[in-house]
Amino acid sequence: MMNIARNALSYDDYVLSISYFNIVINYKPHLYEPYFFRGVAKFYLEDYSGTISDCNEAIRRNPYYPSSYELRGLAHINLSHFAEAIKDYETATEMTPENRSLWHNLALCYMELDSLNQADSITDIIIKKWAKHADGYNIKAQILLQKKDTTAAEAIIDKALDVDRYNISALTAKANILMTHEQYDEAVNYYTESLRLSPKNAGCLINRALCYYHLNKYRDAMADYDQALVFEPQNFVGHYNRGLLRANVGEDNLAIEDFNFILSIDPDDMMATFNRATLLENIGDYRGAIRDYTTVINEFPKFLYGYERRAAARRKIGDTAGASRDEEHVLKEQIAHRYGYSTPTSRQKNKTRKKSTINLDDYQKLIEEDDSIQEQVYESEYRGKVQNREQEAKLILPNEHTYNIYRGTSQEGIITTFEKAYQSAQSGHLYEAIDGFTQVLRQNDTFAEAYFNRGLLHLLLDNPELAIPDLSKAGELGIYQAYNIIKKNQNIKQKNKKKL
Repeated sequence: MMNIARNALSYDDYVLSISYFNIVINYKPHLYEPYFFRGVAKFYLEDYSGTISDCNEAIRRNPYYPSSYELRGLAHINLSHFAEAIKDYETATEMTPENRSLWHNLALCYMELDSLNQADSITDIIIKKWAKHADGYNIKAQILLQKKDTTAAEAIIDKALDVDRYNISALTAKANILMTHEQYDEAVNYYTESLRLSPKNAGCLINRALCYYHLNKYRDAMADYDQALVFEPQNFVGHYNRGLLRANVGEDNLAIEDFNFILSIDPDDMMATFNRATLLENIGDYRGAIRDYTTVINEFPKFLYGYERRAAARRKIGDTAGASRDEEHVLKEQIAHRYGYSTPTSRQKNKTRKKSTINLDDYQKLIEEDDSIQEQVYESEYRGKVQNREQEAKLILPNEHTYNIYRGTSQEGIITTFEKAYQSAQSGHLYEAIDGFTQVLRQNDTFAEAYFNRGLLHLLLDNPELAIPDLSKAGELGIYQAYNIIKKNQNIKQKNKKKL
């Protein structure tokens, strides 16, 4: 049975493998391996809480199996529990000190917590043990960049390239530093070499496009943004910067498409709103432009250029009274500030801005990331495909087989309790329904539908810390659409984290 389960796991049929591991656990609950491998299957399904639970059981049965700590550490990383991940990786490195990926991930976890000195000491161990591997040097360079020591970081990156001149991370890091030093021609060369080795790297394409922009090679920059957005269609910076470049070359309608996309994922981005307003004004959609100008003015009432542009758009539609009010407001404010106000121009000395900038005068500047530190890339052998069956998330009733189990038995009342809880949920009495499903589970802790429904209700009440364990248990007990819901919730959390 274990062989069948592991075979299903190797063929990426995670839900099937879980059902077989369940059988093994039911008959041999003292074994650690079925818990561990079921945790692997859950990890592939992005059920990280379930992975941690199974690793806990595996470790309880065998505390000397390092892979359990490694897997649990990866699950903690995906939940941003870096302190817990550090404990697991420290334990695992004591057991298998020659496992380089453990040290690699341990250093990155310390970096996530801004414990740079501890991270630095770990990278020293990595470099000493594996002097011919570039990754240790790359991590050390990232630490130095976080400490704002770009000179030392560049020297370390050069060492990494001496060890492996085809290392993509080192090539990209070198290019990033050259770009911060405004050595754009040289940076382009390094980005180009990195893209030769990894042609679908959207980040490199976006950064090379920024270099081309600084070199006034707008068409080359546009081509890179186009290509980057093929590989990462949701990339915010790619759409924003391409929108500005399209506006620069007179492709107003295409530029509007980019800003429409930006505002579809972040409706509160006032710079994108103002750029779209100017473009709508350019193509003659004055009412649309007035709508967007008004949105910006309501958010930033001291942004006088917004009033100027809205006044111009209002005159185009014959709203002379509204235009006069805007113009009078601008004049009044200019007098109050002793004519200290100047409108922004399309060609400013600093042609780019940091992503975190909120000064609306910079609305026409391309976006740079706030630093040149690369995104952390954790090492893992667990890279399976995530199954997504796209079932609808809705409350469910027990199937006929479950009804038959309880009919005519002393536990027949469980069904009545379940149905009352189900009806309470359908009537909008969510807390009452949760109490009812909890009563069901007190009587029978293997009632999968009760776990599933209670988990959905907890999600509806915005309590994911209670919902995910319930959904994980429901999936473990055979309601496999629970994993799809867990995955979607995990994706929402990641998007929110990036937005913050």
